[in-house]
Amino acid sequence: MDKGGQAERPRIVIDASVAAKWVIPGEPWEAEARDLMEKIASGEVEAYAPPILPYEVASVIWRAISQGLSKLSEGAEALRALGQLDLRIKAMDWEDLAEILEIAITTKLTVYDSAYLQLTRRRAAKLITADDELRRRGENIAEIVLLRDLNLTTKQ
Repeated sequence: MDKGGQAERPRIVIDASVAAKWVIPGEPWEAEARDLMEKIASGEVEAYAPPILPYEVASVIWRAISQGLSKLSEGAEALRALGQLDLRIKAMDWEDLAEILEIAITTKLTVYDSAYLQLTRRRAAKLITADDELRRRGENIAEIVLLRDLNLTTKQ
């Protein structure tokens, strides 16, 4: 939708494989993930995630803390910082879950991964992931772009 001569912002869904790179240093494709995070923070892109994302990111942080790669205070601060992003966590209902289950059975992906695909399809967005298997198995369900191949512009 064109408002006052401004192009519509690209609409994306991000999964935990991308968000984890925002909070765990030294990950492959970290620079691309940080560039994407800056675009979300500045409002250049419209970003969504299902309700599972915060739990998955917290789990990644928990693992890093338990392995001595991070401190609890750093993990808590990272979660608070993520909460400041304009990342829209979209609730789902039982009908959404039924659709997610169908996607999981069709693609042989987990219900968790299928939640990202369902939201991507529902929002007519692009799923941004660093997960090659998710891209391969889900490409017939939704448009998926690997983080390493990401080239977001303000036009769709």
